Amino acid sequence: MKGLFLRLVTCAVLVGCGDSGSVGDSCESEADCQGGLCITGGSFPDGVCTPACDTNGDCPEGFSCISRSGGICLPNCAEEQDCEDLRGATWQCREESLQSGGGNRLVCIGD
Repeated sequence: MKGLFLRLVTCAVLVGCGDSGSVGDSCESEADCQGGLCITGGSFPDGVCTPACDTNGDCPEGFSCISRSGGICLPNCAEEQDCEDLRGATWQCREESLQSGGGNRLVCIGD
């Protein structure tokens, strides 16, 4: 039940769960993203739209500022299925370092 709630909240944040260029949507270039970065390759199959961030407060609700590519917002997760439902089977729920404040957070990231 917790996983379903997280998916619904994240879906609402993604404005309809479509490829609209919102944070967390797929992308090929920054032109596909609404005012943010398009991070591609490696751990980001199909690319991901994200703003640059320094703290979790720079990210939308349901996302965390992770210490990758200088600080990027990735969707939080509680279990593997959360990420698969959002982005497909190549995305996993993994523990990543937060950009600031120390500690780690479970987020969706590509294999």
